[in-house]
Amino acid sequence: MNNRQFLITAMFFLLVITGYNQFVALPRARAAQQAAEAQLEQEQKLRTAPAAAVVGPEGAYLTRAQASDKPEELTTLSLSHATVTFSSKGAGIKTYLYKDVLGDVDLTPYAGEGYFATLPQVDFTEYARTKDSITFTGDIAPGVSVAKTYRLQADGLAELTLKFNNRTSGSVTLADWQFNFGPGLSTVKSELKDNERESKAVYLVQESGKKNPTLETFSKNEKQPALAWQWAGLENRYFLAVLAPQDWTPGKLSTERTVIGTQKKFFGLSEGEIKGPRLQITVPGQTLEAGTSKTYTSHFYFGPKDYQLFQTPAFEPYHFERSIAFGFFGALGKIARNVLELFYKWTGNYGVAIIMITVLLQLILCRFTIMQLKSAAQMKKIQPEVKRVQEKYKNDPAALNRETLALYQKYHVNPLMGCLPLLIQLPIFLALFNALRTSWALHGAKFVWWLTDLSAKDPYYILPVLMGAVMFLQQRGNIPPGTDPAQAAMFKYMPLIFTLLFMNFPSGLVLYWLTNSLLTYGIQTLVNKKLIQAK
Repeated sequence: MNNRQFLITAMFFLLVITGYNQFVALPRARAAQQAAEAQLEQEQKLRTAPAAAVVGPEGAYLTRAQASDKPEELTTLSLSHATVTFSSKGAGIKTYLYKDVLGDVDLTPYAGEGYFATLPQVDFTEYARTKDSITFTGDIAPGVSVAKTYRLQADGLAELTLKFNNRTSGSVTLADWQFNFGPGLSTVKSELKDNERESKAVYLVQESGKKNPTLETFSKNEKQPALAWQWAGLENRYFLAVLAPQDWTPGKLSTERTVIGTQKKFFGLSEGEIKGPRLQITVPGQTLEAGTSKTYTSHFYFGPKDYQLFQTPAFEPYHFERSIAFGFFGALGKIARNVLELFYKWTGNYGVAIIMITVLLQLILCRFTIMQLKSAAQMKKIQPEVKRVQEKYKNDPAALNRETLALYQKYHVNPLMGCLPLLIQLPIFLALFNALRTSWALHGAKFVWWLTDLSAKDPYYILPVLMGAVMFLQQRGNIPPGTDPAQAAMFKYMPLIFTLLFMNFPSGLVLYWLTNSLLTYGIQTLVNKKLIQAK
């Protein structure tokens, strides 16, 4: 390409990028911003609108006065595991700053009422607090008030109670009200890129005939759960925020995906909107007789998906572990997770534990691996004769199949042996892949030197490059002479494809695959050496 052609090509490329940003990216970003502003405006209207009516004696409506223009006030409660900030508008959790081992993580950075917000038109004020609890009170109507208490525990179930008091001389009927979740649930820095896809509104149901309950995910237009649900809320890969009613029967669930911001896309050339789930749990209104009260008690959890924690007696009845995605081979994944935790107890290092579990799997599958490698070596050995048979009978498919089969029988070669070990290993690999990918224990887990978080990618890409190099050495010795050029190219470039694919994988997973490749390469070298000596 001469200078003139290069200049024309560069100008054309710049024109395409400029046009895309001007006519596609910028209009999308403006639309996302306008949608977010419209949502905030709608929420502000809801806050200042008159509250739902309560029905008084003889059917007369008693409506609470319109919410005051008093600005939102924030109240903070500092705990050992989190710093929680509450809003005076609905007494919801406005900010949940989780104290992570790698630094504080704001799980609720998006605009909205806040998690567990109720009656957002009510102006709540702090009434009392202890080191791990806080109570707010607010007036719904003259003589009708509500007290809302959070009791939070480090690494444990929290409790939320709402107590409605009727101090009037007649009965009143409360209108339906809601618990709010979202919009959106944030996560640790290493997972932000995939968080939009991983964030979902979920609920747990117990299906007839099944031992364990089932975690269901709300799709865009899903109907109400057909079965009574045990808890509901929002989740992403690493975190869970749910409410479990204790002494009251919830009404309908309603959900939507809301624009919560924008992010760079297409290698930073454009911006696209980010959407996060929002969920509301409706509580049916009830009648309060004169001088009586009604209390709604719920348990809730707001924190990481810690499999070991969820197995403790306090958490067992709630089956929060169902929110951890072990995949299709879930039973194998749980076994792998338990073995990994056992090795960690012995070594105190999750990286070493991953290496140990990889060695254990290789020992279990060693026989199949050797069978695969021997089959590959034999196939490579007889490849010239296979090629001659193919050339001789290329116009006679029946004779070609007959002679090829006879050749395999002569040298005791079974082509399926090259695939069988892979089919056996695939479920184990997928199970271990999901177990490591969703393991909160690996978050912030150090291995050696530069690897300080096995749940995040290798910051210097050392492990993926080493893995690719080992795979290249493996493939170089496995390509039979005379192989079809297209097939040979696939074998040749497979290590590069895997290297690029694993670049952004959690380093714990790459460590597993690297160790597995090293062990397989070592076995392959020994098998080939033995076959050469046997000649």
